[in-house]
Amino acid sequence: MFLDGNALGTRWRQPGDRDTFVIGETGFGTGLNFLAAWRLWSDTAPAGADLHYLAVERFPLDREALGRALSAWPPLEREAAALLAAWPECPHRGLHRLRFDGGRIGLTLALDEAVPGLEAFLESTHPLHRLPRRGVDAWFLDGFAPARNPDMWRPALLELVRDLSRDEATFATFTAAGEVRRGLEAAGFAVEKAPGFGRKREMLRGRLARPAAPPDPAQFAASPYPDGLEQAWHVDPNPRIHRRLAHITVVGGGLAGCHAARALAERGLEVTLLEAEATLASGGSGNDQGVLYGRLSAHDSAAALFNLSALAFAQRHYAPWWADPSRRFGEACGVLHLAPAGDEAMDAFHALAARHGAQSLFRILQRDEASKITGVDLPAGGLWFPGSGWLAPPALCQDLVDHARITVRQERATQIEAILDETDAVILACAGALGAFEATSALPVQPVRGQVSQLPLASAPAAADLRVALCGEGYIAPGANGAFSFGASFKPGDVDTSTRTDEHEANLSRLRRQVPGLVNEAINAEACTGRAALRCATRDRLPLVGPVPDTGVMKERFALLGKNANAAIPDTGAFIRGLYVSAGYGSRGLAYIPLCTELLLADLLGTPPPVDRDLRRALSPARFLVRDLARGQGSAQ
Repeated sequence: MFLDGNALGTRWRQPGDRDTFVIGETGFGTGLNFLAAWRLWSDTAPAGADLHYLAVERFPLDREALGRALSAWPPLEREAAALLAAWPECPHRGLHRLRFDGGRIGLTLALDEAVPGLEAFLESTHPLHRLPRRGVDAWFLDGFAPARNPDMWRPALLELVRDLSRDEATFATFTAAGEVRRGLEAAGFAVEKAPGFGRKREMLRGRLARPAAPPDPAQFAASPYPDGLEQAWHVDPNPRIHRRLAHITVVGGGLAGCHAARALAERGLEVTLLEAEATLASGGSGNDQGVLYGRLSAHDSAAALFNLSALAFAQRHYAPWWADPSRRFGEACGVLHLAPAGDEAMDAFHALAARHGAQSLFRILQRDEASKITGVDLPAGGLWFPGSGWLAPPALCQDLVDHARITVRQERATQIEAILDETDAVILACAGALGAFEATSALPVQPVRGQVSQLPLASAPAAADLRVALCGEGYIAPGANGAFSFGASFKPGDVDTSTRTDEHEANLSRLRRQVPGLVNEAINAEACTGRAALRCATRDRLPLVGPVPDTGVMKERFALLGKNANAAIPDTGAFIRGLYVSAGYGSRGLAYIPLCTELLLADLLGTPPPVDRDLRRALSPARFLVRDLARGQGSAQ
């Protein structure tokens, strides 16, 4: 019904530019339509092309129920097993990006009502900029009949389907109801009846024949804006202009730069990575052990949603490295977020658990159970993440750039303009060095010194019993290669990277507060080794991901914000063509970078984003400029 109704087999076999194809579905259900489309794509589409599948679902099945449903389809066993393995462990409201076949297949689930779920893919809700990053090529309009589920066929939804469609997008639906046919025609689709499937006599299919007419900009010139009409300062008009990319230059050889390089190479692009130092991961990504964790919260905020989404995505992302039996990349041993004794942390954990209900990403452990799982006596319980663990960033960075399309050069980038003349785009993933370039010197990043300590297991025998990673005031990694790591100090504005005895002592003191008895009181800073490096943080503790704003033009376009934060400014943002940034990860780069890299690729390649519009605004490098312009008048809409 859906594959043939959209003529997908024929379309995917045709020669021509088939780099990306996007399917939209209203009602994911068991995912059978997705699995069938995935199988057909694998059999017919050109090598190297990408399929993006966008689907809304308000009531997702749990993994057990999904497995039972899909077990009825043995021919799709391989795809079904991959879907079950990647199924969201915490099915919170919002977007969930799942990747398959090395990123060639992307599934983005919008777990929400149909209208808000699909609206998440719009670049802006402003009528002048109500377009998606990449439109849908074919729709599976899948839902119960209008008599049983009228909301799935109401005009607002069908108009949204139209707005999210590319020119000549097709659709297919099981129903032939006159109400549905008239609604689709009113939204601009040419509709025809076709033979139905099985006992269904007829169905509808068709194509977009009449896209929505753009509104007159003059009607948005009045000030202030109507309530709820967002300003489009975050919208980059450049991705809408198709330009084939062939070569990208990445500046910075830490986790952010190496992840970006690998992701681009896997999409078929040639990548040159410039690293100023003699080795990769020489800065904040150079610690022997790093713990994967996020700061989860029950609060309804962009930061809370981002941390939750990023952690869940990262756990799936690192699974292939954790599966390496040598453990040279780390271990999925689980992470316990300790609740400091005597505070209200456990209450906060209970509020978080209550907010998300049934899920398997985390659970609360009381003290006795936590001590049993971790292997050491703990003063309190905490929040347990069984699917997380620790990683070795230097080894991970080396493995990420081990790709035929990636060339690593030891070179300090100085003139970004000159590099842009020789490549299709530049990604600045160089942390605190952003201030060295005129284009990014205004981005508010701050260096934060952090010193990590290490002790041999031979000098701390009790630490050998620690089976999981711990975090809280600081982090403690389980033993590896005869030692274990703990820390780290936090010194904003301090740019010295020499190791200090007093910070080893502070790390030891914190370690003893978190796990009394783990290290003998006789052990002091002289027994510790370690390293200090600079993290790169932002004012709001969220990273900078996306196109670099053109500061001068942005200030001119949005100058009225200084007088009225709700001023009528119908323009989009202004960004430097071909220049992107991926930085500001602070101490949570392991958790944040995988999802942010996926967002960065969507910006570069003009493909559907992995996070909703609110999060894209919260991560936009232009956000601080806009907030500063509106200072004293409130935040821009």
